[in-house]
Amino acid sequence: MTLLALQQACIGYPGVVVLDDVNLAVEAGDYVGLVGANGSGKTTLLRTLLGVQSLLEGSLQRGSDFRLGYVPQQMNLDSRFPLSVWEVVHMGLFRPGNLLTRTPPADQAFAESCLERVQMAHRRQALFHSLSGGQKQRVLMARALAAKPTLLLLDEPLAGVDAKASEIVMELLDEVHQEGCAVLLVTHNPLHLRDRATSLWVLRHGKVEAASLQDLLSPEGLAAVLQ
Repeated sequence: MTLLALQQACIGYPGVVVLDDVNLAVEAGDYVGLVGANGSGKTTLLRTLLGVQSLLEGSLQRGSDFRLGYVPQQMNLDSRFPLSVWEVVHMGLFRPGNLLTRTPPADQAFAESCLERVQMAHRRQALFHSLSGGQKQRVLMARALAAKPTLLLLDEPLAGVDAKASEIVMELLDEVHQEGCAVLLVTHNPLHLRDRATSLWVLRHGKVEAASLQDLLSPEGLAAVLQ
């Protein structure tokens, strides 16, 4: 079952094409790795997949059972309007059309279980902006899981986090994938994809290309991708 598909897509901004003739799809059960050099268009592609940015040409289609969970590389919250860890995770329960309705107890309990999965339940009352980088990523992971996604999209989730947080995030990703959720992981370290990714997308020279993971597990192959 196709969850998300771009067809003959031209991605960028008015007057500026970043990626051209993009044809890709994420199927149920996929674990997709996405790599590319700085400036290759990863952020622009992610914004498009998230629906934040419109296509210049082509189409973006979502499956009937598509639900997206998103873990950003970092999240800047205004310290003048501080949110607690629990409030950030609770944001994952919001759905279009129910922003003003009371959250059912079962959904609140599920969000609490997501916080427990990332081992941050003991900090539920802490202010989000007071956490370390690794703790923030774990909380954002819980927020994404609270949405009960069929596709989990992660933008460099291990950037700037400690070893403990990295291990927790990657082990949790393995569990979520085994439970049936598709994963799209943006990473600068292809070793994170070893024995995990079912497919690999490489952004270079304005294109999105399929590649073999083995090509990236050598210094020469990695250099060719990041040139």
